[in-house]
Amino acid sequence: MLSSNSIAEFLINSGLGRVLNSIIRLINRIIPKRENQILFESIPDISDNPFYLYSYMKELGEDYRFVWVVDSIHKDFEEPQYIRNTPSEIWQFFRSRYIVTSHGHHLLIRAGNQVFVNLWHGMPLKAMGYTEPAGKPVLLLQGVDDENYYMIATSTIMRNALAACFNQDARRIHITGQPRNDKLFRTPEEKTEFNGVILYTPTYRDTGTDASIFSLPDYTEEKLQDFLRERGLCFLVKLHPLDRGVRIPTGDNIRVLEPSADIYDVLAGVDVLVTDYSSIYFDFLLLDRPIIFTVPDLEEYRRVRGFVLEPFEFWTPGPKVRTFREFLDELERSLNDPQYYAGERRTINELVNHYRDDRSSERVYRLVWG
Repeated sequence: MLSSNSIAEFLINSGLGRVLNSIIRLINRIIPKRENQILFESIPDISDNPFYLYSYMKELGEDYRFVWVVDSIHKDFEEPQYIRNTPSEIWQFFRSRYIVTSHGHHLLIRAGNQVFVNLWHGMPLKAMGYTEPAGKPVLLLQGVDDENYYMIATSTIMRNALAACFNQDARRIHITGQPRNDKLFRTPEEKTEFNGVILYTPTYRDTGTDASIFSLPDYTEEKLQDFLRERGLCFLVKLHPLDRGVRIPTGDNIRVLEPSADIYDVLAGVDVLVTDYSSIYFDFLLLDRPIIFTVPDLEEYRRVRGFVLEPFEFWTPGPKVRTFREFLDELERSLNDPQYYAGERRTINELVNHYRDDRSSERVYRLVWG
């Protein structure tokens, strides 16, 4: 089966594809819509911002018909599910008045009488779309300039960054906060057998290279194990669902989360976040806890991928480490002093998170459904 990106590239970049796309959109507009039907899709399945908006709307008890696009059927989930890019799934898309997505899928064949709610999957730190160093990308969002299109952001700066990435009208991007972050303010602190929890979540690299802390020249698993054991710490590892190139350590104090696991189930219980260029730290800023950035390949990453927010050193409020020894030293200091880099965190948090509460889902709902 063709991937969604392969289908989109064909519809955009070939003459036949553009003709076919016009025909599909015309058919879509003619087909009657179910006024109460909302089609949700996310990567991974049933996750991220669409799932948290769905959960909020489900609790309202209104007369909506929810359907989900998935890569595989989840038997423990109660709503109707349709496998992505199959005839039955496309039919449900045609019949839906509302589309809620984390990655902009189906946008190319959306009709103007469908309300498209693009919740995306995080605010941008890395360059994407029109801001990538390589020049104009192959795939870009289209059909994003009418009153039935909604995209969300967490602040004015993030709205402008998204508008630059997708070359779209910033007036169609609304500052609501991200529904997934509501959970950060509602998850009660759970008692744990450990004295502290560290979460390591590196960004996805489509090159397949391993630039993780486990690949640093002076890294040894024994040093990591000793550090964790002596201090009674738990080290969580959460990789991107598509990442297959990172070496994973093992040990009693190390827990590897499934790539498809919902990181927002654990994020509120994390004491220190460790990342490189993953924008999850924008979310973690809402908790005002220490962040460490592992950046052994910063210059190369900036040259090849680039950042939409520069200078990188300003927008990343925490120590930057390039060796494993530096990492352990900065981790020790962050654990002992939660106020380490607190001033820098507050500055960036105020710039990237306009709302700092548990009402983002409500704001999105009121924006779209009134």
